[in-house]
Amino acid sequence: MKSSLIVLLVLLFFLSFAIPMGYAFEAVSQSETFGRPQPIDVTEFTEAQERLDELMIALADKDSAEERSQGAGQAEDERNIDENQAGSPQIADPLAPFNRVVFHFNDKLYFWGVKPVAQVYSHIVPEEFRFAFANAYDNLWSPARVVNNLLQLRLKAAGNEFVRFAFNSFAGIGGMGDMADQALGIKKQDADFGQTLGHYGIGHGIYLVLPVFGPSSIRDGIGLVGDRLMHPLTYVKNSNLTFGEKVGIAAHERLNATSFRIGDYESFKEAAIDPYVSMRDAFVQNRQKAVEESNR
Repeated sequence: MKSSLIVLLVLLFFLSFAIPMGYAFEAVSQSETFGRPQPIDVTEFTEAQERLDELMIALADKDSAEERSQGAGQAEDERNIDENQAGSPQIADPLAPFNRVVFHFNDKLYFWGVKPVAQVYSHIVPEEFRFAFANAYDNLWSPARVVNNLLQLRLKAAGNEFVRFAFNSFAGIGGMGDMADQALGIKKQDADFGQTLGHYGIGHGIYLVLPVFGPSSIRDGIGLVGDRLMHPLTYVKNSNLTFGEKVGIAAHERLNATSFRIGDYESFKEAAIDPYVSMRDAFVQNRQKAVEESNR
């Protein structure tokens, strides 16, 4: 009995190795059959390689064309920028750090002081009265316009401005009404001393931002002083009109003018990438246009 059991165990031992080995040999046989290298069609391989080469060449040509196009577009943009810079008026700004501080001061002065007061003023004072004040203040600047038109040899403009001043001072009740325009059709002939200096070829010098007055230059700063010397109130004696009263009149003039332009500066500032630079460029362009008009 024991010998039979031992024989059976030995047979089972060998079968446990024999069956897996059989599967292994069969797997190896199948792998050799199905994994045997098949003959390759050289013609198909060559055609595929040629098509791949053609595709790579086409892609390279496309990239090269795009690079050339982009390069040409960039060069054109640079030329346009250079042309625009060359055609636009320029001004030296060596005091830019200081000017930006003053610009910031004027900006805060407007938003925190001038604008709120001008809004209240415009609600209290009717528009008809504010127009009358504006006309009267503008009439006081007529002598300066007459003189500057004469200095620029614009004799007809100087004559028209003199007639406006005389007619509005009397018929317009101290200039509160622009009767010369309404009755005679004579328009205001703008001219200032800064424009006169530019008319004779004097350049700006450098850019300046003046407290309260805003953008200017050395030339136009001198022009402000020259125009003030031509203003009639400058020669009114202090016994009749004190210095403080003169300052008050000048402040009311600016406040009254601002009441008609509330929102303009805000729109300008929102549209500008750098309000300081935009204000400087706008100033230079405006002053160049004024000088060009003086030569006509």
